[in-house]
Amino acid sequence: MTTLATVNLRAWHRAILVFFAVIGVVGSSMMVRLPLVREILAVTVGELGLLLVAGSVGAMTGLMLVGKFIAHRGTRTAAIVGLSLWAFGCSFYLLSLTFHSPLLFVIAGLISGFGTGVTDVAINVDGSAIEQKLGRAALPKMHAAFSIGALLGAGVGTLAAAVEFDIVIQIGVLLALAYVVPMLGIKYLPKDNGLHTEEEKAGNAGPVFTKVVVLLGLGIFGMTLAEGASNDWLTIGLVDDYGQDHASAGVAYAILIAAMTVVRFFGGGLVDRFGKAMTLRVTGIIGLIGLLILVAKISVPMAWFGSALWGIGVALAFPLFLSAAGEQPNPARKVATVSAFGYASFLVGPPLLGLIAQGIGSVVTMYWLILFFVALSVVVAGAAGNTKGSSKTVERK
Repeated sequence: MTTLATVNLRAWHRAILVFFAVIGVVGSSMMVRLPLVREILAVTVGELGLLLVAGSVGAMTGLMLVGKFIAHRGTRTAAIVGLSLWAFGCSFYLLSLTFHSPLLFVIAGLISGFGTGVTDVAINVDGSAIEQKLGRAALPKMHAAFSIGALLGAGVGTLAAAVEFDIVIQIGVLLALAYVVPMLGIKYLPKDNGLHTEEEKAGNAGPVFTKVVVLLGLGIFGMTLAEGASNDWLTIGLVDDYGQDHASAGVAYAILIAAMTVVRFFGGGLVDRFGKAMTLRVTGIIGLIGLLILVAKISVPMAWFGSALWGIGVALAFPLFLSAAGEQPNPARKVATVSAFGYASFLVGPPLLGLIAQGIGSVVTMYWLILFFVALSVVVAGAAGNTKGSSKTVERK
């Protein structure tokens, strides 16, 4: 079986890219059709937000357990277990939409969310290890693979919405492909990555919650809230506040995902040249401008442009904050901890934003709250450091 000593770095890299790509396909294909999901389940905007939180609860639970699991079993086993649970959980979305059951939707979110949390940490720890072996920034392109998958899913979902294709068949076909394809490359993942080092076994790896980790967590919290909000509330904002049909709203989401994909694909070069903190700050400010354009409600084309800027703003946050965490001692625990901040924003975000939007009577006006958290992320971005590429950072006490 493949180990770190015998691993084919190129094959390992490709296999992890596939994992990143497929994990976003199913969710984005459903997100662009959230207005239809709301109708099928017969729920309000606020109730939909509460249903969506189930995925984050599951993910947070997975994140609480995955660090120790990886330390004892390795990232390869975690990736297999996580993806299998994710696929099993997603199958309940099919049942939920078939039987118009909000309860089954919650069950789907809990199980698939748990699997997503486990898989997410496993492939990001692998990605960080690959990045350090390559000696250059690689996680942005891996997250670009996620965005490409999400863009594909959003495109399929938008097309399906335009022709009113059955959403259950849509999700079912994509789910089958998203599970089978990455499993074909599982043999290329080393079995021993992420296992405890001798120092960690002896308890000398240092505390998990350091000042740097907390600041990285706050940064990823703000940007993940903004990224998650784009998934949950961009299309509904275009439908409810801009008066657009589902297909037009899907175009805005597809534009956002496309912008994220391009920035993630070329973002490694920016990081190698300018460093993580500077890159995060500049892109974050661009995201703030995009949100302001959307709030202004100038026109639909300008809303599409604002969506693109929103995508640019949040594109690099998750990979760069996690990359910085992966450069710290005890990387699996640090990545899991920083990831937990990100999923906490998914946990708090959907119900909070949905209830606020319902209370003020406008989804787009609620974007002001998202803007605040993006600004917070820009402020604390310095914790990611301005080291170039994947160079090791020094833990600040």
